[in-house]
Amino acid sequence: MLRFKRAEKTSFIERLLALHRWLQSGEGDYLLKAERRQLEQELHYIFGYHACQMTIAPGAGLLNTSQVSHISLLNPSMALTRVLDNVSCRDCDSLVITDPFHWPVSPGTLDLVLLHHVVEFSERPHRLLSEAARTIIPGGKLLVIGFNPKSLLNYWRWVSPKHRQLFQGSHLISPGRMRDWLTLLGFNVEKINYGAYMHPLDRHSKGLTRELVEQRCRQWNLSMGGFYMMVATQETPGMTPVRPAWAEVKRRFASNPIAGTSSCVGGSAGRERSRE
Repeated sequence: MLRFKRAEKTSFIERLLALHRWLQSGEGDYLLKAERRQLEQELHYIFGYHACQMTIAPGAGLLNTSQVSHISLLNPSMALTRVLDNVSCRDCDSLVITDPFHWPVSPGTLDLVLLHHVVEFSERPHRLLSEAARTIIPGGKLLVIGFNPKSLLNYWRWVSPKHRQLFQGSHLISPGRMRDWLTLLGFNVEKINYGAYMHPLDRHSKGLTRELVEQRCRQWNLSMGGFYMMVATQETPGMTPVRPAWAEVKRRFASNPIAGTSSCVGGSAGRERSRE
């Protein structure tokens, strides 16, 4: 009887570091390039003044083509920050080391937030999403990139010991569940795009065959890609405080006090006219 050795529990930071090292390999680089292509298509239509990203690949230039003026990198680990010593962060203006569950950002100040493979490896994924949602202005965009549970990559990790160790402690969130969470947080999910369908079997297929399969699957947007990218918009509050119509009238009369009642005024005026 086969028994799998139970993997030791790892922290959120350790999992992010392991994923970052994996992205430096040829297999991870293929996935990262596919994600960057999907991002570039969406960033052309997103404008604003302030954006931030929390990613497992700092310095990868994920927001390099963004139309937003100022971009900040929220880094949950000092160890990930040391990576930037060797790789320049081309798409960020400032770097902030912060608790992933308590962002040092004022509420409703960001036009764009990118969460790149940090939600599914977090101990409190819903708390992380809530903190990101708190910082986005009405009409702002939230981009979430996550590993797809219904993909070859997820099934492959049960066969490959390397991938099983890589994804230990993770909780891959399905697109449907992610959509429900964002809806509860006041977001309108506009679209869900998928990519890297052949991953991690792309190394065992010829270049032309791989590109043809990827192209066809992207055209049909099949929900079996190695990753998904969700584009959500913070809904504008629909309730507007409405003042009663008589409130303005009362305020207008209050500024011009009248001595006596209306009947007395009318009566005295009638008497004055009768005397004339």
